[in-house]
Amino acid sequence: MSRIVVAHQPQYLPWPTFIDKASDADTLIYLDNVQFQRRGVQNRNAIKTARGSLLLTVPVFAERESLIKDVRIAGSAWCRKHVEAIRNNYARAPFLELFEDGLRPIMERPWSFLSDLNRAVTAWLFAQFDVSSECLLASEIGGEGRRDDLIISLCAAVGAETYLSGQGAQDPAKFLARGITLKYQSYEPQPYPQLHPEAGFVPGLSALDLLLNTGPDAKYILRAGRKESE
Repeated sequence: MSRIVVAHQPQYLPWPTFIDKASDADTLIYLDNVQFQRRGVQNRNAIKTARGSLLLTVPVFAERESLIKDVRIAGSAWCRKHVEAIRNNYARAPFLELFEDGLRPIMERPWSFLSDLNRAVTAWLFAQFDVSSECLLASEIGGEGRRDDLIISLCAAVGAETYLSGQGAQDPAKFLARGITLKYQSYEPQPYPQLHPEAGFVPGLSALDLLLNTGPDAKYILRAGRKESE
């Protein structure tokens, strides 16, 4: 039985907020059976440069109604560009070796599907931040309906007692009717030392920025932003 469950679309180089939410749960369900969101963070996220943030985007083949699990990566040239961008912009980061020794070899594998890449990248980041949540695929669990109904059916399938959500518009009564308590994540990202101080502190970056700048302290900085869930 999973006491606390979160559900989220797989992200590329996810945000600290995503990682914090997963760390507060027993089980993370990847919503890979929902529609792919164009121009979202499912295939892109930001790092910091001397001029501010830079989006790293994985090119994909996706139709209007494509499900995340079916989205294929378009070619392999993106990987070299992303590796070079990270190396160049974090050349003076005190913990760049974490990327070189750990994440870079993962990115350089011959990936075909975006969801597989995202989950492998996220698993590596989870390990760096000491996140031990069980990770499951919605497409393998099943589930029925859309939006709240889909989440509730997934939670019921894994025996959830509590569903931890971002600040959404869920109906608590619908969850309670299935014996599931709805709680909301309360998180405020904390400032931390970043490279390129001339650009000021840039929020909303991938958790990779936090990790390469602060190394073993990253997990403590991450958790410092956590407030009591509502």
